Amino acid sequence: MLKKRTKTAAVSFFCTYLMLGTALAAPVKNLEIGDLNVDFMIHNSSDSGSNYNFDYKITHSLTVGFEKSNWRSAGYKATETYAQFNFGPSSRFIVGNVSMDSHSKPFWGGATGGILNEDWDYYASQVIGSHFRESQVGLNYKLTDDLKTNFTYRISKFNDKKCDGFYWGLSYRFNIGGIDKENDGDDSEVMFGI
Repeated sequence: MLKKRTKTAAVSFFCTYLMLGTALAAPVKNLEIGDLNVDFMIHNSSDSGSNYNFDYKITHSLTVGFEKSNWRSAGYKATETYAQFNFGPSSRFIVGNVSMDSHSKPFWGGATGGILNEDWDYYASQVIGSHFRESQVGLNYKLTDDLKTNFTYRISKFNDKKCDGFYWGLSYRFNIGGIDKENDGDDSEVMFGI
């Protein structure tokens, strides 16, 4: 019982940190518990650049992530940390924070997605905050069981800076462990491994 409370407190603290710290925008992924997904994307948008992100699915309903974006010609960078809370088979509530040019803005929003066939899946998301808004729609194509390529159209605005356009990238999934899948009723046991 004490282990379960300690773990619940640690996850709650981490999610609170995410909400107050820096947050979303990466392609939405359907991960299994213990999966770490790494994305690298380039964009041909109103201001070209690149971004990378990490998503880790901790429990059945919680995924946490980090994203770093670089807009070369404008010379600025954005850092996001976020949490995605699953509700229903294809819907997520998103909360996080974005930092750019020494300014930090919390945001919240939602995402949905689904499977088109055995190789293609889709997603759409919208997050908003004070002077920050981001919308995206995209497709993922499975190259192997763990490697996907993704195509995204994103509209972003932070204060007076905008970056709208198409993104292309690669995603790779690692299973590094998480809550024991066979012990769904009691989330006090954690397995870690590579």
